[in-house]
Amino acid sequence: MIIAGKPMQNVSKAYGDQNQVTKNSKVGKNQSAQGKDEFILSSGAQEFGPNLNSIRNASDVRPEKVNEFSGKINNGTYQVDSKGVAEKMLGNYTG
Repeated sequence: MIIAGKPMQNVSKAYGDQNQVTKNSKVGKNQSAQGKDEFILSSGAQEFGPNLNSIRNASDVRPEKVNEFSGKINNGTYQVDSKGVAEKMLGNYTG
């Protein structure tokens, strides 16, 4: 594929103009910058921050479920639902 002609000249001109603006707008070594960068969070982000920290610190373990299954295993009453396990395994392959 050959890229030439008027479209290529327009692209080159656009990048050339951009470089010219960048060169002219640079601050000299002895000059200080006019403004400084700021980082301001929106009010929504500020409200979300504590909630995100709570989620990160939450445990993935549900003690009531652990106690329930531990009791069933210790009593010998825990029954594996083999049909349910098979359906979930096959569901992973069939989408």
